[in-house]
Amino acid sequence: MSGKYRIVSRLGRGNSSEVFLAEHRKLKTYRAVKCVNKTQSGQPQLLLEADILKNLKHPGIPTIYDVEEDDENYYIIEEYIQGQSLEAFVLHQDCISIDTAVHMTLQICDVIKYLHDQKPEPVIYQDLKPEHIILCGKRVVLIDFGISSYITTNGSTFQNFGTEGYAPPEKYQGIACDIQTDIYGVGKILAFLASKMPENEFRILQPLISQAAAYAKEDRYASVEALEADLLQAVDQGSQYHQQTTKKRLLTGFIATELTTTKIAVAGTQSRVGTTHLAIALTCFFNQEGRPCIYQEYHPSDCMRTLAKSDSGYMRKDGLVAYEKFRGMPYYGEGVAAQKRWEGLYVQDYGIQLQDMIEEAQKLILVMGSRPWECPQDECLLQKVSLPRNLVLVCNYGDRSKAKALARICRHRVYCFPLDADPFRMTREKRELFQKMLRQEGW
Repeated sequence: MSGKYRIVSRLGRGNSSEVFLAEHRKLKTYRAVKCVNKTQSGQPQLLLEADILKNLKHPGIPTIYDVEEDDENYYIIEEYIQGQSLEAFVLHQDCISIDTAVHMTLQICDVIKYLHDQKPEPVIYQDLKPEHIILCGKRVVLIDFGISSYITTNGSTFQNFGTEGYAPPEKYQGIACDIQTDIYGVGKILAFLASKMPENEFRILQPLISQAAAYAKEDRYASVEALEADLLQAVDQGSQYHQQTTKKRLLTGFIATELTTTKIAVAGTQSRVGTTHLAIALTCFFNQEGRPCIYQEYHPSDCMRTLAKSDSGYMRKDGLVAYEKFRGMPYYGEGVAAQKRWEGLYVQDYGIQLQDMIEEAQKLILVMGSRPWECPQDECLLQKVSLPRNLVLVCNYGDRSKAKALARICRHRVYCFPLDADPFRMTREKRELFQKMLRQEGW
């Protein structure tokens, strides 16, 4: 490879190729470099991959910059897609909503549909699997076109390649591949996402998965567009399910009454006890339960603006910071009111401004720490302050013994918030805690 690039590290290795992270010396930008030794059998396919990629321009497909060779190797220089694989994302989730699963699958469908619409010859990807799908913020990108091919009148030349569990039956039967091969892969990806969904939501997607990943090609969806239409309908069914579930909970007393106020204020006994973490998690919980909720930042940490500027999937939408089930309103400064009124619930994060919280809101949550250096201040505050009746106490970090000790001091119920790494991810433990809180507090 030419001296334009400096190899930084190896990203991965396949049967006949290696992929490296390289830095362009002058531009100071990163590239992904796929390398195939000229003695390997994979070199014809590498050249076909380059030929396919050079004609593709889609936000879900890496850009190809160059093809080079030296005495020993062929090289494809591509856009480096920095992000998390779908495999890693799903494995680290306790629960995935139907909205998230469908949103990701629709993006994958859009890439596959673009490939199938190529002229004069459609392209089939042939190797859909979670590790080949990269989540780059809100962008879903398909990488590694190593066994992609054009569809000709004779079918695909490379139908014998694929990954067990995601490759369709025809790849093992010597049958020519076509667009139904990719539709099978989309069905398997959807099944992988649905494996972390609540059972009732999984049932909504199960017929789609069964048809997309049917054993016989003729039983699968005839086109990606047909699958997309059913996915959009599934989202509507999921929304109806959430509404019906919320209504049922109200009627059966699961949630004793509707909230009589739109404001729930959250504050902490001291800095860094997880006030913002809990407030974000509670906002996500309400939205996932079908109850529109906005997080409001009432202290000058600038957390929301920092999120909006990051490249991790957060975005500004209608004046709010948006991320999956979360909607957050930045802090506007002292005396500055929100620019727009929103219907539904507000979870207001007051930081450590406890007195402001008590004066402004009707539903109050006080977050306390449980680490040794935090406990004395918690206990002192509980002994000195007259706690209002509408105050809910929460002890952080999953320390049940400390929660019980604090409850004895203040003679007040104390909930235990689980040890948690990601406030935007709704785990079973957090859901059960918030459901219990709503039920016992009569919210």
